Amino acid sequence: MRAFRRFAADVEHFLGVANVSLPVSDSAPHLFAWGFQIRRSFHHTFRQIYGGSMPAARLRAAVWQSIFTHDSARYRRALYDRMEDIPTLITGESGTGKELVARAIGLSRYIPFDAEREIFTDDYTQCFQPLNLSALSPTLIESELFGHRRGAYTGALEDRVGWFETCGPRGSVFLDEIGELDPAIQVKLLRALQSRTFQRIGETEERRFLGKVIAATNRDLVDEMHGGRFREDLYYRLCADLIRTPTLREQLRDSPEDLRNLLLILARRIAGDEEALPLAEETEGFILKELGSDYAWPGNVRELEQCVRNVLIRKEYRPPASPRSASAHDSALAADLEAGELSAEALLTRYCTHVYARTGSYEEAARRLGLDRRTVKAKIDADLLARLQADGGH
Repeated sequence: MRAFRRFAADVEHFLGVANVSLPVSDSAPHLFAWGFQIRRSFHHTFRQIYGGSMPAARLRAAVWQSIFTHDSARYRRALYDRMEDIPTLITGESGTGKELVARAIGLSRYIPFDAEREIFTDDYTQCFQPLNLSALSPTLIESELFGHRRGAYTGALEDRVGWFETCGPRGSVFLDEIGELDPAIQVKLLRALQSRTFQRIGETEERRFLGKVIAATNRDLVDEMHGGRFREDLYYRLCADLIRTPTLREQLRDSPEDLRNLLLILARRIAGDEEALPLAEETEGFILKELGSDYAWPGNVRELEQCVRNVLIRKEYRPPASPRSASAHDSALAADLEAGELSAEALLTRYCTHVYARTGSYEEAARRLGLDRRTVKAKIDADLLARLQADGGH
């Protein structure tokens, strides 16, 4: 690598001029590898995680600290080859970019540079292995993670090497939707994280896990623990490095202009460079006219992307109604209607508030109710709205 030869020559020259020497931990190959890590991290963090809002900026800062910690000098001296021992847990609603965050961390890990062979010891593009736990049965999850021996279960026709075995010390295994992990596998995962050992299904031989675990969930794991569905000891093993991805509504509330930028990015991905700008402008016009600037985007960026696709194909987008079980507020409204105790004005106020709580948008509520937007806004009962939102009304 010609770049390293020039770098090493510069290091030797400038330190010679200054008449100083580097500690072993700051050798030229190590500094070269560290510099390449910074470059990769900047790309995956600051060029792939979009948004000008403070929530987006805090997310990028959290990702950067997951990679380098808050003390980059200490990381360079001593922690660069120890970060695999610290799992990362990413929480947030569906569609908020948890896998994007996991990929940024996994593809930005330190990779040593071999000065004699003039190559990096690993290909960073092959060091990230995602696994969606919700898409697999417990047996398949266990096999994918730990591997199995031939004949260990029906369908195990040959030996299989799991991700924990193939993952090297610079690699990362991403466990998406870890909140849905079967309790029996939670025990095996906890052991692998604590002792760094595991066994293939159908074997007793101990094998070493050398890599890093990055996990994500859209569930409230504290509630899952209290409900007995998620092991408390596993949670506390995972939460040493905790990242929360912000919702799209949080980002747009802080920086409304981010909507235009996100639409342009999505339109470019969907329709290509030439059609990106007109498609983004068309979608933005539809959103502002039909959904309103205060639409809550319950599906987050994933929903926004589908909105772009809908506008591209049909020139419109209709948010789905949010299915939910009847709440105490719904039951109270039904009882009052049955008893005939509501005036027309009170009924309109409560119904407008219910519909707005579900849609999160005055424009969408007005469309469903067949009323003017200003009428809907004037009929909202603030106290009732607060109670509905506290109960998950939208």
